Amino acid sequence: MKNRFKILAITVFAAIGFLAVPAHAQQDAFNEGVRLFNAKQYTDALQMFEVVLRSKPGFVYARSYSNKCRTAIAQGAGAKKDLRADLAKIILPKVTFEDAPIGDVMAYLSQRAEELSAGKTVPNFIYKGTAEQRTNVTLSLNLRNVPMTEAIRYIGQLSNSRIDYEEHAVVVNPSRGASSISAAPVTNPASNEASGSIPFKSNPAKDPFAN
Repeated sequence: MKNRFKILAITVFAAIGFLAVPAHAQQDAFNEGVRLFNAKQYTDALQMFEVVLRSKPGFVYARSYSNKCRTAIAQGAGAKKDLRADLAKIILPKVTFEDAPIGDVMAYLSQRAEELSAGKTVPNFIYKGTAEQRTNVTLSLNLRNVPMTEAIRYIGQLSNSRIDYEEHAVVVNPSRGASSISAAPVTNPASNEASGSIPFKSNPAKDPFAN
């Protein structure tokens, strides 16, 4: 943590014109640049190497890494956001819908993801169906303490849609026969009468989600 504060101070000083960064601080900035480069955070890494080069233009290794960063940035390389993994970490305390349009369900999940992640994960739900499908495809869910990815999986199966995770969006692609589906209610074992909702009693032999 102390090292990160040191790096921040170096960056600020360099930005406002104090170019003579001490030798030990140059090494700290270079080491941080290498760490960021290996993590594929090329923009942040480039900033560190540029700090070093302002005080020591002849530093060959910093110059080499700087060029590699510029090349990677130009090629669009970098660490990709794993939206599915981020959403899997978000636990929904309770999800209860009764004949809710799929568009409303997706809007709710996007809002809850932002709230429960303190703004760190804000997924964009893209529905590939028609405006009619967005309204007429309705879902009933009664879930407690499930990862958001599990709720999304239920939505895909109940609405007969394919779910694709992109870097910044969850894409819901309905089948041609999903024009006016009213999906059967789904409940998980943790969802019971204590939740305040009427439990859905399904026949285990006919449960489409039983493994």
